Amino acid sequence: MKSLLVLTGLLLLLLGDPAAACFGPKLYLGVPEGEREAAVAALASLYIKEKTGVETVQVAVLSDQGVAGVRAETLDMVLAAESPADLAMLLSVPGGPFLLSGRRPLDDLQFTTVSPALKKLGELLTAEFMDRLMARVAGGTPPAAAARQLMMEQRWI
Repeated sequence: MKSLLVLTGLLLLLLGDPAAACFGPKLYLGVPEGEREAAVAALASLYIKEKTGVETVQVAVLSDQGVAGVRAETLDMVLAAESPADLAMLLSVPGGPFLLSGRRPLDDLQFTTVSPALKKLGELLTAEFMDRLMARVAGGTPPAAAARQLMMEQRWI
């Protein structure tokens, strides 16, 4: 009986706290101010989470600070109006912005599924889809809710 209790205790210690399983890898996405930027950030974050399980934390940035944040590795990704040659483009949204990547989403083993997922999203996005998304956001639907609704209607998630 004692050995069974000791074995059970050891198993509980090895398995750890079940709540700890909720905290996985996170990528930090710089998002400049703007309705379109908020909608694209919601769209990309939701798609990444649904297809890869990776959480994306959105960080508000000034438009000129985002790219610098990725270069300094304080951000992993950023939405930007232009695509500088030294940063990889993960997603080109019809009508903009670009989703640019730093080192971690490309080189870190825990994020290897993010780039292919965003490539697939880029193949799905059309100007018409973005117009519908922005119309919903302009109509008062929060960007995350509008993105989820449209992607579910399209059966992308």
